Amino acid sequence: MISVIVTLRDSAQSVISTLQSIVAQTAQQWECVIIDNASTDESEFMVRSYLIDRRMRYFRLASRVSTAEAREIGLRETRGEYVMYLDAADYLESNALQALYLIIKKYGTDIAAANFATERAGERRPWSYLREGLYHPGEVLLTTANTLMSRRLAEKPDKWNLRDVAFTDHLISIWGEREEPLADEVEPKWLQFIKRIFKKK
Repeated sequence: MISVIVTLRDSAQSVISTLQSIVAQTAQQWECVIIDNASTDESEFMVRSYLIDRRMRYFRLASRVSTAEAREIGLRETRGEYVMYLDAADYLESNALQALYLIIKKYGTDIAAANFATERAGERRPWSYLREGLYHPGEVLLTTANTLMSRRLAEKPDKWNLRDVAFTDHLISIWGEREEPLADEVEPKWLQFIKRIFKKK
């Protein structure tokens, strides 16, 4: 089973698309724990309608903690063999969990990643573009929204960069609207690489 841990803070405007994307997964063996980091808006109200699905559980923290602490709380409340973290501004393509799980099994790793994109003003922009394969640490960008890991690795996040990464070329996650600058405001590594090649010629 896969445990999806969603952390939110004043995310009433975006959390619905996040939860809808989880419910729509082609893989059915998942649980979702939602950690509300002491929101002051209508986030709880927006989440409540999804709790009819027994695979989803909601916990509201009395006081705000760091995102890392909120994720640790969520990890303690789950029991899946594999773990994915999501922020309440991100959403998954419907094959995300299945694609990541299958690539872990194919290459026998503790961690899998995939291509992802960002979205602003309704426009989707790719952030990464890599082919399927086994990559060494540092060769791929690992973010919470494009990464699935074994529970033993989730319990030791400092070890992420010490493990080979099984990579699927599926585009599986989207970073949604945020107040802070999005990653797409920096050129993707693959584009920087291409520009360096042409600059040398």
